[in-house]
Amino acid sequence: MNNESFGLSSNIVHYRKKLGLSQEALAERANVSLSTVQRIEKGTVKPRAYTIRILAESLGIEIIDLLPDLENKKDSNIDFLALKKMNFYALVLVFIPFINIILPLLVWKKNKKTLTKNIIAGKIISFQLLWSISVIVGAFSCIILTNLITGEAGFGHYTANTFFLVALIYNVFTIVKTASQLNKKDENVLAFVTNLF
Repeated sequence: MNNESFGLSSNIVHYRKKLGLSQEALAERANVSLSTVQRIEKGTVKPRAYTIRILAESLGIEIIDLLPDLENKKDSNIDFLALKKMNFYALVLVFIPFINIILPLLVWKKNKKTLTKNIIAGKIISFQLLWSISVIVGAFSCIILTNLITGEAGFGHYTANTFFLVALIYNVFTIVKTASQLNKKDENVLAFVTNLF
C-alpha cells in the first residue's frame, strides 16, 4: 500500500465514521459493492476517479478532501511558483531602489493565502528592502565622502555611480542564485537575510 492509497483509505474511513455510516451503508449510498468499499478502505486497490467522486458525493465532501497528499503537493507547487515570480519581479525593476519591491509585494498580496507564513517570501522582500536602503545610504555616503576628501563638489557622483553598479551586480547575482535554489526547491534561501515580515 503506497502513501496515496493509505491517505485515501484512512480519509474514507474517517468521513464514513464521522457520518456514523457502516461500510454497507456507504456502499449502498454510493451504489458500489460492499467488497469495493472494503478493499478501498484496506488500501488493497486503487479506485478509479469515478469511484472516488461517487464516494466523496456519498460522504457529502469534496474529492480533494479525500486526497490530502495531492492537496499538499499542489499547495507546495503553488508556493514555489509564487516565490519564483516574486524573485523574478524583483529583477524586473532592480535598477530603481524601493521600486523593485512593488512587484514582489503585489505577488505576495495576490498569493497571501499560500504565502502568509512563508519565511522565504518574507526574506525575498526583506533582502530587496535592505538592498534599497543600503544603496541609497551608500550612494549619499559616497557623494559626501568624496566631496569632503577632494574638497570639490561634483566628483562624488562618479563614486556613487560606481557604488550603485557594484550593488546592482550583487543584487542581480543574489536574485539569480535565489532563482536557482527555488528551482531545486531548496528552502535554505537567503540564509544571511533577516526576515523583516
